[in-house]
Amino acid sequence: MIQERINNNLKALYNVHDDIVYKRLICDEDGVIPDAITKPTDIDIGAIASQIEYLRRLSIDLLKQIFINEASQEFLKYQLEEFFGSLQLEDESDEQWVQRTIAIVFQHKVSRATIIFALRPFSSEEPQIVNVVTDNAFADFSYAGIYVKDKVFFDNRYVFILPAISEDYSSSFFTIKIILQDTLSSDIYTVQNIIENIIAAGISVVLQINYT
Repeated sequence: MIQERINNNLKALYNVHDDIVYKRLICDEDGVIPDAITKPTDIDIGAIASQIEYLRRLSIDLLKQIFINEASQEFLKYQLEEFFGSLQLEDESDEQWVQRTIAIVFQHKVSRATIIFALRPFSSEEPQIVNVVTDNAFADFSYAGIYVKDKVFFDNRYVFILPAISEDYSSSFFTIKIILQDTLSSDIYTVQNIIENIIAAGISVVLQINYT
């Protein structure tokens, strides 16, 4: 107990039990340390002892904030957003936020199986990963930069015009397309966050979500 330690060190110089001035200024063995402390004046064990006890407890609490599984409130928000680029989702508890961030940081990278496994909860069908080198092809009417998806009746049949992105062939070796089915709009940010953290540097990703 902090009062006992201070009084044991000073009892040779002061009357630690009965000196009112000592008890008010230095340490009051009969003082109160509340369970909830927000500022030094919440502790009433003498002016100097109260400051020492407040700083002791503050140093212990600040040390805990280094670890994200023990950090709280502003400290947790700062660490996860600034150092891990992780934003808390709507209706996500702090504990869920921490566990999701830990899972992303320590999960295996790049493997196709890992990507598929991570995105399964967000797709009604098995996620697909396509190399855009094999995905590049001519559309029914043109192969231009970007055009609008459409469906037209031509030569007694319906012809589908799909959006396409023309690019340098060699760059396609470093681009993959991930195809998901019926992903909820509320989960799109989560999917993007997972992809961003799981894909190795230098690999670009095209995310395609199909709805049935």
